[in-house]
Amino acid sequence: MKNKFLIYPYILLFIVFNHFPFLNLQASQKNIDKKITVEYLDQLPSNDYIIGPGDQLAIIISRDIGLSESVTVDGEGTINLPKLERIYVSGLTINELNSVLNEAYLKFIKFPQVETIITSYRPIRVFVDGEVVNPGLKTMQGSFSLQVQNSDPDRFNESSINNGIKGESNVSSINNGIKGESNVSMFSNQAYNSNNNVNFYFPTVFDAIRASGGITQYSSLNNIQIIRKNNISSGSGKKMTTINFEDLLTVGENSQNIRIYDSDMIIVKRNQEPNKKLLTKAILSSLNPRFINVFVSGRVNRPGNTTVSRTSVLSDAVDMAGGAKIIRGPITFIRFESDGSIDKRKIRLTKKKRGQFSNPTLRNGDLIIVGNNVLTAANEVITEFTSPFLGIFSTYSLIKALDD
Repeated sequence: MKNKFLIYPYILLFIVFNHFPFLNLQASQKNIDKKITVEYLDQLPSNDYIIGPGDQLAIIISRDIGLSESVTVDGEGTINLPKLERIYVSGLTINELNSVLNEAYLKFIKFPQVETIITSYRPIRVFVDGEVVNPGLKTMQGSFSLQVQNSDPDRFNESSINNGIKGESNVSSINNGIKGESNVSMFSNQAYNSNNNVNFYFPTVFDAIRASGGITQYSSLNNIQIIRKNNISSGSGKKMTTINFEDLLTVGENSQNIRIYDSDMIIVKRNQEPNKKLLTKAILSSLNPRFINVFVSGRVNRPGNTTVSRTSVLSDAVDMAGGAKIIRGPITFIRFESDGSIDKRKIRLTKKKRGQFSNPTLRNGDLIIVGNNVLTAANEVITEFTSPFLGIFSTYSLIKALDD
């Protein structure tokens, strides 16, 4: 009798695992049965790409008469087209340019049907401000491509900017602001090589923050502001949206990782309390570099440029430099802040209180001088201070920081 009761749980499990997949299949089938109407195709981007100097365009004026032109927007924002000659196009979106060209060509063609395709994107400049490692103006490629040769489908070549475009998909909302896009286009005359399939990828918020050295342990990612130039048809000026970028690192929610455009401003606010777990996730996701370089000088066994983990504290750097010598004085810690100020501390070496004032979490370029006098330290640092630190600080500011 006892053995019979032991069989019942297995029978129950058999029923559950064989019945519920069928129920899930029915639920999925209901979703499939929902009819997608033609209105789905009307979801054109309200936040269209704005043309500027350096963009390469393929402009089809009329397919019926085979009239097309490949042009590059020059430094003054102009292009040359048949009949119209030199015209100014900078600041127009694709739809706006198509509209005004259709009107302009009515003088020469009975039924113009202008189509504009961007075949090569100009570099973009975005300003990243706030709680990132290296805030400031960042210049990035306007597009990245993965090119596959038809003759050799297993061969992949990465290049910065190639001809053609295939696809993009980004989502954002709030405050009548920045919405996503989904565009697919091809051009088979001159500008697009039909022997190649080119997949284009565009820089996103992730790329901009990464180019700024990543986040700090005080970065607030759940309310990042993005300020963007508005197109002419929507009234020009600026528009703003906010995104919850923290979801990307914590749960892999990629919808908030929107595409960035030329002249965008990204503002990362500061938290009052540190969030070391978020910083760890940023390192694991490659948003932050895994390693940084600091300079350890003075009474250590291996002074010089020292590579440490991104989450390291001051005592870790001293250990990586071979440890401090027995006879030593206090430690001088120097950090050059992005706003030009200098954070200088005189502290005693301790391995306790990681991340606290006396054992701070390190940043790229920090200086740690263990128990040397000012003149010895200055001579040693200036002599041994090598890349990537040269060019970041002047010799004068270095000596001044050591001497204060």
